[in-house]
Amino acid sequence: MSANKNAPLVVSLPLGAPEPGVTLQRWLYEALREAILGGRLPGGSTLPSTRALAAHYSVARGTVQAAYQQLLSEGYLQSRTGSGTQVSEVLPDATLNSGYVRRRITPTAEMPAPLPDTPWIERLNAITPIFARRSITPGLRPFFPHRGDVGAFPVDLWRKLHLHQLRSSRLPALLDGDPAGLPALREAVASYLAIARGVQVSADCIVILGSVQQGLDLCLRLLVPPGEKVWMEDPGYPGARQLMEISGIARVDVPVDRDGLRVDDGIRLAPDARLAYVTPSRQAPLGGEMSPARRLALLDWATRRRAYVFEDDYDSEFRFIAKPIPALRSMPGASSSVILAGTFSKLLFPAIRLAYLVLPAQLVESFTRAVALTSRHANSLGQAVLADFISEGHFDRHVRRMRKLYASRAEAFADAAERHWRGLIRVPEIRAGLDIAVELELDDEAAAHGRIAAAGIDLLPLARYCAVPRAPGLVMGFAPYDEASIQAAAEALGQALRS
Repeated sequence: MSANKNAPLVVSLPLGAPEPGVTLQRWLYEALREAILGGRLPGGSTLPSTRALAAHYSVARGTVQAAYQQLLSEGYLQSRTGSGTQVSEVLPDATLNSGYVRRRITPTAEMPAPLPDTPWIERLNAITPIFARRSITPGLRPFFPHRGDVGAFPVDLWRKLHLHQLRSSRLPALLDGDPAGLPALREAVASYLAIARGVQVSADCIVILGSVQQGLDLCLRLLVPPGEKVWMEDPGYPGARQLMEISGIARVDVPVDRDGLRVDDGIRLAPDARLAYVTPSRQAPLGGEMSPARRLALLDWATRRRAYVFEDDYDSEFRFIAKPIPALRSMPGASSSVILAGTFSKLLFPAIRLAYLVLPAQLVESFTRAVALTSRHANSLGQAVLADFISEGHFDRHVRRMRKLYASRAEAFADAAERHWRGLIRVPEIRAGLDIAVELELDDEAAAHGRIAAAGIDLLPLARYCAVPRAPGLVMGFAPYDEASIQAAAEALGQALRS
């Protein structure tokens, strides 16, 4: 039998203390045999040398040699020159004991501790997080939304910048960082926002986080007492809605139309709300922009009520028609009430897990202290690499390139819809983003989604985004898929619905 080149090396093997009256040799033999039969030492794993194991347990080397020899003679171990002592791939009969009486240990029956009866766990069990591992099909199948094309990311350049940060002169990047974020990255984000989003802000008002979701969580904790009201777009991003559901606040679902959040309805339903969650630059998931009149009305309400507005600016950089719309935070008088949130997970790649909040000055200290307490700080090394990526111009070039690529794929998606989905799905004009909400021209959204899933196609029903039911629809992504994949999946989807 050839040696297993991938066999694990056992560096430390906790065996427990010997029982009174049991010799060290018998204890060691039986402990190793139990570990082998119980699967703690899998077949092919390499044991420490007799000298190393003797030193580890402060026993004589002869004691270890005798225990090893006994296990070798019984077939539990095998020894090869140059390979050390390994656990046999094929074990002998478990009843073989060769003179030793194997200890029979009957474990005490353990009852699992009951799940704590806390409000958080109760509310958490009532939902299925939209991006929970079990709810996402492995791989990248059309037409799952909220994804960009990681295959187009300049990995070699990122690796070069990463290695540059790991030079010996830059090793402080491996230490704990500022809870508010790396100063160089906050400066880079401030410069970028001034150009791309029309937001003039000091780097001191920017806090770097792991995700926009983390930022919203902090806002709900710090700004909204339990039981107080928060406006939520309906339809709206499920991740935000679910976070509100488990946070203990009173969520108020405010309708959305082609002009964005209907502020008058929000004031009618909950004039005293503490916070409003909005996606004004590209409404999630419908895709429209909040009108200037609605923006002014929202800011007026927030100012009069001394409330805050959480502006989720999640993918506004990918706009295909005309120039990007300035952020709500850029409007006069918005700096004291609007919290702007942006993420690099959609602009670059999801695993980067870096985002930012632009905070009103009066909130910076409280939020920084909260980050220090709950997560210490975002990944310092990743922040340093991203700061270089932005300041050296790579970020701007990448976004411009991806905007052009996604525009061509949006066009291919619309063409495929016209070719294969006529009478089944109506696709509106795609003006921006990574995905689009489409109208399903069938009565049963759930049944249609089931047939589509059975055909091997991923997407999300519009109902997942809605608190109040509305016309049947689907939310479909196009950004990560090339034209051939879009056409093939569109044809399969059409056939599934027509069946």
